[in-house]
Amino acid sequence: MAEFFIEISAQETGEHLVHKSSCSVLPAKDAIYYLGSISNVVSAAKKASERFTKPTACPQCSPV
Repeated sequence: MAEFFIEISAQETGEHLVHKSSCSVLPAKDAIYYLGSISNVVSAAKKASERFTKPTACPQCSPV
């Protein structure tokens, strides 16, 4: 299990990046939303889709 977060603001492409807590490019706390302790990035993105449009894995910490 890993702790996952999603960026509150969308990228220029409209996607919201999903990050592991250990990500080297994880934004500041006020710019992310905690998704929880989840087994993998696919499950984290699925949970994020309940609240955010176009959740996608961060290419730095969770390449798919």
